[in-house]
Amino acid sequence: MGNEIYFGWGKENRVSFSSLLDSLNDWAEDKVILVLDEAQELHKMRGFNILPSLAYAFDNLRKVKIILSGSEIGLLLKFLKLEDAGSPLFGRAFSRVELKPFTKEEAVEFLRRGFEELKVDFSDYEKVYNELGGIPGWLTYFGFRYYEIREFDKAMNETLNYAKRFIISEFEHFLLDKMIAKERYYTIMKSTANCNNWSGIKNELEAKEGIKISDSELSNYLNHLLDSSWLTKVDDRYCPSEPLIGRAFKE
Repeated sequence: MGNEIYFGWGKENRVSFSSLLDSLNDWAEDKVILVLDEAQELHKMRGFNILPSLAYAFDNLRKVKIILSGSEIGLLLKFLKLEDAGSPLFGRAFSRVELKPFTKEEAVEFLRRGFEELKVDFSDYEKVYNELGGIPGWLTYFGFRYYEIREFDKAMNETLNYAKRFIISEFEHFLLDKMIAKERYYTIMKSTANCNNWSGIKNELEAKEGIKISDSELSNYLNHLLDSSWLTKVDDRYCPSEPLIGRAFKE
């Protein structure tokens, strides 16, 4: 579009985030939309708090619209502290859009329309859903591979293998600041691959390490996994947030 922004980390002529937002507001004829993807990662910043800048933009910059998106909704909400009276964003109105996995009916319709557009004859929609669940990205990946290969089993195996590698890679990223408890997190994920309750998880951890694990430690691990959308709680059981996560830690 003919516009460029360069960032420099030297102390001289350093541009603050607020002044950047000011400049965007002055430049925009109508409005400018700033999207911060995977915004929960901002909680890792040290020495800078972006929340006052966001509050400033909300209060003063009418042309700047900010969208925060992320795959770890629990962490994102904790970072924003929208219900904390001491947070700069407390009391500001916002719209929340939460994208959930497709239901079986939605997944079937999604696949049907996709293959119809590609003019590909396909009928095993429910079989795909049973294997992959309702995450649109995995359904799309399978559809692309099937379109290229035209063999169900081969396309499905490629999708499952890629999904496992991707999920484990993402889990390793999640563990970067938790390396001291890395094996415990892996044990919990394997223990909950088919869902498990609190006592079952605790028993497996203690059996593997041969020591007692405190309730507070286990709560901390589980809360991190829940906040980061690796696990979800169904009644009194902890389960993978999507089928392919369970499959990745089961094998």
